[in-house]
Amino acid sequence: MADNSPRTPIVVTHEGGVQFAAQVRSHRVLVDQPVAAGGADAAPAPIELLGASLGTCVALYVQQFCHSRELPYDGMRVEVEQRGAKNPNRIGQFTVRVILPGGLPPEHFEMLDRVARSCPAHNTLAHGAEVHLQFDLGAVSAPTAELVAHPAP
Repeated sequence: MADNSPRTPIVVTHEGGVQFAAQVRSHRVLVDQPVAAGGADAAPAPIELLGASLGTCVALYVQQFCHSRELPYDGMRVEVEQRGAKNPNRIGQFTVRVILPGGLPPEHFEMLDRVARSCPAHNTLAHGAEVHLQFDLGAVSAPTAELVAHPAP
């Protein structure tokens, strides 16, 4: 993950209404808005995927740590609570709760905390990331099999 070379772009397309699809490598991820926000609630809202990314990243890192040390992790669950903030509108706080099965020796708790905090999603949210926006005007076409990443100016 430390490599800063461009990755294959995630391509987002409008599906109708307030629904969008994100093509991530060979995977298609749908997003929608709740009914109260004009959507059909057919998929998570985009902002909810931030919490899902954080939770699944923490879960993977904790699971890998436990697996490598033959510690129990079957039935592990990660819960992420998102609290909103305003001015600007955003998520102001994530609370991540890792629930592990019983029998985990307490001497591993400190290292588990460090492992969970080392996942790339946590680091991105905790340390920030530059966001460059670029608008291109022109003909809209269907995505091609070969996409070329264009670094933002």
